[in-house]
Amino acid sequence: MVSFPNPRSRPPYHMHDMILGQPEYVRETLSRVRRADAASFLENPRHLVITGCGTSFHAAMYGARVLQAALGTKAVVEAVHAYDLLHGNAPGEESAVIGVSHSGSTSTTNRALAVARRSGARALALCGLPDSPMEEVADHVLVIGSTHDHSWANTMSYTTQLTAFAWLASQVGGEGGAEVGTEIGTLPARIQKTLGCEAAVKRLAKRVAARDRVTFLGTSLDDITALEAALKIRETCSLPASGYHVEQFLHGPFLSLDRRESVVALRSLDDGERETTILKGLAKTGATVTTVGEAKGVDVPLPRAHRMLRPILSVVPMQFLAYHAAVEKKANPDIMRSDVARYQAGLEPLFH
Repeated sequence: MVSFPNPRSRPPYHMHDMILGQPEYVRETLSRVRRADAASFLENPRHLVITGCGTSFHAAMYGARVLQAALGTKAVVEAVHAYDLLHGNAPGEESAVIGVSHSGSTSTTNRALAVARRSGARALALCGLPDSPMEEVADHVLVIGSTHDHSWANTMSYTTQLTAFAWLASQVGGEGGAEVGTEIGTLPARIQKTLGCEAAVKRLAKRVAARDRVTFLGTSLDDITALEAALKIRETCSLPASGYHVEQFLHGPFLSLDRRESVVALRSLDDGERETTILKGLAKTGATVTTVGEAKGVDVPLPRAHRMLRPILSVVPMQFLAYHAAVEKKANPDIMRSDVARYQAGLEPLFH
């Protein structure tokens, strides 16, 4: 099992420290990637596959979206889960595969990279720590940090990974690349400002923890944030949670809403009256609907950011929500319920 030094038996848990430390961790990532050469790292592949597991796969999804937007017709970029890459068709010689991992020791991701390399693809790694096992299977490694996330519910690893991908997108140009390049340096200050939402999110966590389940909704790149939010709250306290695109939620999942459910919707300045109408409709089912974001009139306001950088800010209140919901439910968010015998028995052979 993965373990962390100096475990804590009461709040504040390590996860809280990691959330609060994100401005500095992102600042370090920016310092590191700025010393790298994006062109030599990517080498202009016609086909770019980004892969990972868990939170790192959500970062891979984000990376694929922003790099595709930046590269345009120069390349086809896709996110493929490491499991599927390992057990499916390996990419060919004209491809490059970027494996994403915080620790660099995720076995499925490393094995997928090794398979890709043997198939003739260029194996790249975006890793949160130096001197990791990932360096043994990758042709080139972009190290973006030096601190191991002290909680199994990874937080700073996600925001630093997204920051690194945003920087890569800004370097290859294309749609929004120049704008991202001018704004990305302000991320540490913007994240610091976003941390001010904690008190409001803590109150929200009390309501969410009292319900039977929670659904997270988002549009554009924040549909990935919704998936990460659902994963985080399940990791920290096992509250049943799901993430959807706002419009997609109407096509089936909407019909299960009732008073036992909380809905948390991420709202941006890009969202129009359609989302307002949808959220009003959801509230009529009896579900509690809370809005978070940069749009006017939201329940939990956030600083504005370029749309490609927005998920780096919008995930922060979702991290706080997962943390405080765990505290409300008397769960230690750092250990992914490995203190419960039935979960430990199931996790032991899977994580090593």
